[in-house]
Amino acid sequence: MATIGTPLISDVTPGTFAAEKVLSLDKDSRVRGSLIHDTSDHFAIRTTNDSKNVRINSRNYPGTTGDSSGMQCKPNRSVTGSAGITGAEFSPRFAAGIAGSNLVAIKADPLLKAGSGNLSGKVAAVEANIDFGVSGTRTITGDVSAFEAFLAIPSTNTYSGLVSFMRVRTVNIRAWDSLLNLDDSATGVGEATANGMFKDPEGDTEAGFLNIHVGATKYEIPFYASS
Repeated sequence: MATIGTPLISDVTPGTFAAEKVLSLDKDSRVRGSLIHDTSDHFAIRTTNDSKNVRINSRNYPGTTGDSSGMQCKPNRSVTGSAGITGAEFSPRFAAGIAGSNLVAIKADPLLKAGSGNLSGKVAAVEANIDFGVSGTRTITGDVSAFEAFLAIPSTNTYSGLVSFMRVRTVNIRAWDSLLNLDDSATGVGEATANGMFKDPEGDTEAGFLNIHVGATKYEIPFYASS
């Protein structure tokens, strides 16, 4: 076991990582220092036991004021060029010819343990905020969206269930109140105006429809052109 002041990293070799300063234990057995990875390869953190994972800040937070964040990743492109940037990438997979059960890329599972303890704010499994400031002058050629989905699956596979953009699972105790919750009619997503549509659903022909399934039954939601 390392003692106080004992370096936890004493050698820096190409292809592993370089230390900004040597990591060591302080008098309270806390690790001090930071890491800067060598440029010759990726910085890999791996477990050797399939039943174990990498855990970051899975601990109790005893503070009573101020918000906390368990993990932060803010890569910043600092030189003009043609390169893009992705904050995080998750791509779990099964190798060719390998069978299994579920394949889930990201699981967001906020928990409230049973018992008392009120929350003065909200609960959201995923919060997507697009923040460009208030005075930008950029030109953005592509679309801007809070969520984007792309399907690339072959028809040669056998799909016993439905292939859908979104699935609402059977509730455990309480049902949802609605499919969509808008703060007001000024969001641009919809309008609460009587007879405000360009086309009249009672007299005009729909331009198309959306498919939905409730259980095994397929339904169609019509939509109309705005011109």
